[in-house]
Amino acid sequence: MSLDSPPPYASVVIKLLQGAVYSDDMPYWDLLQSYLTPVSEYFGKIGLQVQNYETQGFAYLEQPDPDPETPSGERLPRLTVRHRLSFKATVFYVLLREQLRQFDASDEVGRLVLSMEEIRDLLQPYFPESNNEMKFRNDVKGLVRNAVRETGFLKRLSGDEANYEVRPIIKAKIDADMLERLKQKLEEITQEETT
Repeated sequence: MSLDSPPPYASVVIKLLQGAVYSDDMPYWDLLQSYLTPVSEYFGKIGLQVQNYETQGFAYLEQPDPDPETPSGERLPRLTVRHRLSFKATVFYVLLREQLRQFDASDEVGRLVLSMEEIRDLLQPYFPESNNEMKFRNDVKGLVRNAVRETGFLKRLSGDEANYEVRPIIKAKIDADMLERLKQKLEEITQEETT
């Protein structure tokens, strides 16, 4: 049995199935921009959409929620399983998104980079009071590791264990309306815990 030779954009199709593609992911980013229409058509045939944020420098696959009118037997299975975020992860992502919003509103140019110490300072007020500094540090390390590996919201700067770039994909995953709702909910929870 002989296989047809893959199309010239096959590698970027595979890369998108693995996760987000960023403008510094060469040659995948250039391939995606060159073959955006056929790549989008390819994924469209299996119910996926390519979300391409060219000016922001990232792209990812999205699977729209099924129409509630569609019988369950005709719905496509989810490509990825959705997991509920823990309270700590939710707090962390809201704080990262808010930091990026503030950075974008400022006159600063470039990318938002946070040190591990700055991340710990961000999270400290929202974590329950504890005398166990080592547990807090390990919790923060775990959250950062997941933000790098699982969501792609952070990117460890190469050769630097202590500094992380906040990736703009977080803006697509947590839009301004969602950010405001989550911030309000977080304030309510924080107020309940202090009263």
